[in-house]
Amino acid sequence: MKNIFQSIPTTRGIFLQMASVCLLVVFLFACNSEPKETFTTSGSKYIHHVKNNGATPQVGEEATFTVDVRNDTKVVQSSRDQGKPAKMIVPPLNPEGGSMSPIVEAIMLMSVGDSVTVYQSTDSFPQKPPGFENTPFIFYDLVLTSIKTKEEIEAERKEKQAKMVVEQAREPEVAAATAAALASYKSNKLGDALKSTPSGLKYTVLEEGTGPMAEVGKMVDVHYYGMTTDGNMFDNSFKRGEPYGVPIGRGQVIKGWDEGIPLFKEGTKAVLFIPHELGYGEAGSPPSIPSKAELVFYVEVVKVN
Repeated sequence: MKNIFQSIPTTRGIFLQMASVCLLVVFLFACNSEPKETFTTSGSKYIHHVKNNGATPQVGEEATFTVDVRNDTKVVQSSRDQGKPAKMIVPPLNPEGGSMSPIVEAIMLMSVGDSVTVYQSTDSFPQKPPGFENTPFIFYDLVLTSIKTKEEIEAERKEKQAKMVVEQAREPEVAAATAAALASYKSNKLGDALKSTPSGLKYTVLEEGTGPMAEVGKMVDVHYYGMTTDGNMFDNSFKRGEPYGVPIGRGQVIKGWDEGIPLFKEGTKAVLFIPHELGYGEAGSPPSIPSKAELVFYVEVVKVN
């Protein structure tokens, strides 16, 4: 006689079948999601922690990603600390079979949202990098955040070029505004509009922004026009047509900037008067900036990232 569960779809039978299917799905998912060590074409070992099976970056496309460089468990360098992710245009494969960076190889295997750890042997370097003398690998933890097509890259390039032309055209206007602020400063006509800090930094706000504060540690895009108090311009971002991106408060710019920029909100236009102690010191920066030079910087806080 047939087993009744082979011929009558009772509730218990349906439940047992569904339970079996669910267990099988869970088992297969667990097996497929378990990270495994594997190798790139050139032989670099990597682990694919999260794999979404989406589109991967193709030659000529732009991949945006975060990267942490580890010495075993210690992160020694991170793109997150710089405030912006890393970017690269995917290069063509070497027709002569030359070696490719293991990071590039790994990125070409990833889709958006994937995370990968790449192992690079420290023996592949002529000399082991500082901090990695006693470890066999450098570990790169990568997360792919976006992919731009060639068409999107070209459209972005054209838009950026158009913006640069507009900003370059502003240079004479900004030069005049900086010179006017300097003249008022030298003739003591700024009055209460001139603020100062305990370090000796002075500044005046020409236009108050409404965005977030340019806090210490954040990445800030700043347009600037710099001159000495004798009126000589030594550098400005308007000539290049794009603002300067800098992490504030990390010693990568002069002290006057590290102290001054965090005083302003995004959108603020101001002029900084920076004593030589907060600028280029007693030596200056010849030939443009003489010894003990007080500096005048027109600044625009374009973006706080």
